[in-house]
Amino acid sequence: MSKPLEYHFELYENSFTNDPIWSVKSSSPFPAAFIGDRFEHRTLADLSWNKLPTADQEFRVKDIEHLYWELNENIGHKLMVKLEIVEQTQDF
Repeated sequence: MSKPLEYHFELYENSFTNDPIWSVKSSSPFPAAFIGDRFEHRTLADLSWNKLPTADQEFRVKDIEHLYWELNENIGHKLMVKLEIVEQTQDF
């Protein structure tokens, strides 16, 4: 018998020890994230960011952690993404 899967995505600023700045749950997997990916934060403008990038900076993925569990009748996967502010490396 197959168990239902649930997927979680959590976004962190600078450290996984703090509470996530944003989290969401889905019944479908989230796209892959990679260290070094540029992260566009302006679509999440209502969040309480600790610090925002300046005009010549951007958010980049600094670290990624995966957490898996099996609890009762569910299997879960949590993708935790840690961001850092860096100087922009190219113009868009």
